[in-house]
Amino acid sequence: MVSVRCAECKGKLLCGRSKCPLLEKYRFLKEIKIDSRILDPSPPSIFVGRVGYPKVYAGPLVSINADPVYADSPWLWKSIEEVIRLRTSMLRVSRRFRVEDVREEKKELTEMQEMTAAIKPVDVEAEIRKISRKAEFDDVMQPMGYSAIAESIKLAENPKIPDKVEKVYYDDMKAYEALSYLYNHGFSTYYLQKIFSAGILGERKSRKLVPTRWSITAVHSIVGEAIKREIAAYKPIDKTLLFNYEHFGNHFEVILSPENYFFQLVEIWQRKSFWSPKEDWIGVDSEDIRPKRDYSNLSGGYYAARLPVLEYLREKRGQASVLVIREIKPSYYAPLGVWVVEEGVRKALKSKPEVFESFDDALTAASRRVENKEWRALVSRQTSLASFFGF
Repeated sequence: MVSVRCAECKGKLLCGRSKCPLLEKYRFLKEIKIDSRILDPSPPSIFVGRVGYPKVYAGPLVSINADPVYADSPWLWKSIEEVIRLRTSMLRVSRRFRVEDVREEKKELTEMQEMTAAIKPVDVEAEIRKISRKAEFDDVMQPMGYSAIAESIKLAENPKIPDKVEKVYYDDMKAYEALSYLYNHGFSTYYLQKIFSAGILGERKSRKLVPTRWSITAVHSIVGEAIKREIAAYKPIDKTLLFNYEHFGNHFEVILSPENYFFQLVEIWQRKSFWSPKEDWIGVDSEDIRPKRDYSNLSGGYYAARLPVLEYLREKRGQASVLVIREIKPSYYAPLGVWVVEEGVRKALKSKPEVFESFDDALTAASRRVENKEWRALVSRQTSLASFFGF
């Protein structure tokens, strides 16, 4: 077996195992009755797998025992137990496709795209052939319940699709242009991740299904880089600000200081938290205003933490040197996805900030609320390197 810490791997099987032992213990669910023929609402939402790529299983998430809208609204959820209960009540109904099949505009895939783009729940009818009674837990995606392979999937009603989504579809915009256009017109990252995954965006000749896990990080990354280009012309903010927030066993400290743009995430997994059962683990990654070329060693959580910060800077029309500290506690006992990070940082930045004379003063104040103390040496080293090279 390869020697790699769980907090670095986060279920990607970098250790060489065929299954993640931490994830496996959460995969089996209590019995839920599912008939061979279902007619149930989708929030709407879609799941596209990555196993076997470019041949993947894809299809709608169908709500069996929960309010479909609430079950797909992470900004409203209150506890880990509630998230697991809600999300595992969603049935993944799928068929196998090649990712390029969306270019042929087959009826089955076209209906799936229409359902995904809808703004209200859509009833889905499916003939079920096989059911797997295992849940899906992941460091990037939201938890998901049983999966079912279907003989057929079709819509039981006509969905209402926003005009602007139809525009980017028929205007043949490039994917990154379509994402920026829709985001700037008020569509949430959650909605954009779904339609990106369904192969709705991009030039017709290049469209394809995108595995859900990849689409989440892609949207965070593409939208974030677009905002970075926008704020590059702004002047630094005029005060050092400290924000904090905690939910789902994740504690966030966010420091903004009046300098040119620099973003750094420190991720601290306490011992007995989900991905670090035996010891504390600390990871750091950072960037300046230039495009981030390499995939972050902190995985999708890095891009999820960065986006709300960039949203804040764009709203304030300023640049800042930013430090985000994410400390994950033992009470985070099951992986819920990077929406925990996105919403945590976003809610922190909506709170009333503390104002300080300097970055060091803000860092000292933040340190008092962070239980692990070893991370400070990493921050000071990274910050001094950034200053030396003029980042």
